[in-house]
Amino acid sequence: MLSVGFYLPFNNIKPQKPICQMASSPPAAAAPTSFSFKNLTQTFTVDVQRAENRPLNVPLIAPFTIATSRLDQVENVAIRIELSNGCVGWGEAPVLPHVTAEDQQTAMVKASEACEVLKESPAMALGSVFGVVAGLLPGHQFASIQSRLSV
Repeated sequence: MLSVGFYLPFNNIKPQKPICQMASSPPAAAAPTSFSFKNLTQTFTVDVQRAENRPLNVPLIAPFTIATSRLDQVENVAIRIELSNGCVGWGEAPVLPHVTAEDQQTAMVKASEACEVLKESPAMALGSVFGVVAGLLPGHQFASIQSRLSV
């Protein structure tokens, strides 16, 4: 009779360690992942493909008064940034000459400068982008534009 299969010798060879210890060891626990904003600023890469700004002039349905100034319309700056991966972000820099440090014309110029720098910059971590923007628009004077570019 012909037999096909494996031949296992049945002699008294004992394993060097018990079978329960031969199983592979459990995988090492993965390092915990943090979804914090700080982690995002260090790990998220920003590659700006397009960046632009435009005036955003909107008449108010109900004008209001701030101190001694009456406001009939807002003259803000809209900022649009598109990343190379297709993500698009919009921001609005509020310009209230009696409240903010800049007027619309100045805000438009500074936003345009920042948009150009972002378009020409290589891909970088989000935190580095914040640093570039802060360097272009330092201090309180351009805080409203800086905050909108960071959105």
